[in-house]
Amino acid sequence: MKSRILAAALTAGLLALPASAEKPQVRPYAAGSLSGGIPLWKPGEKFVAIAGGQCDGNCPVYELFVFDDGRVIFSGKKNTRQVGVARKQVEPQAYAELATTIIRTGVLEENLKRGTCLKGRPILSVMRSQPDGQSMVMSTLNPGCEKHADAAKQIESLFIQWTEVENWLAPPR
Repeated sequence: MKSRILAAALTAGLLALPASAEKPQVRPYAAGSLSGGIPLWKPGEKFVAIAGGQCDGNCPVYELFVFDDGRVIFSGKKNTRQVGVARKQVEPQAYAELATTIIRTGVLEENLKRGTCLKGRPILSVMRSQPDGQSMVMSTLNPGCEKHADAAKQIESLFIQWTEVENWLAPPR
């Protein structure tokens, strides 16, 4: 009985410890698609992007790219009203604003410690093309972690606001 109590206490203590940092990773063009296959960007293009992942529920699973010329490419994978690839055009200023936000938050330049995390939350991947145009840098944020929550919410909200894709993200009817 005492060993069970001790094991339970150790497990609870380990779960309460802050999680380690996530290191941003550089991916070449050939590995630039999160879901496999051909990436939604071409070598030489400048872009910023986010991708929402699965959760313990009905979270939208999608990729959303914004290019420096204002092109938007959305790929709805699961639990989105728009399934498949959709394109639209927004003001090029959207790219500049979103790139500035990503740079300001430091999510692609630093090892952000996650802190204590809740289970079952969707992962938000944040991406930006590298200056060489042949690769991208990517980092993941967990909105269920205390030190990721604010940055993840801010970045995802701004992407949705600037691209006006909230209808595409809405759950299917």
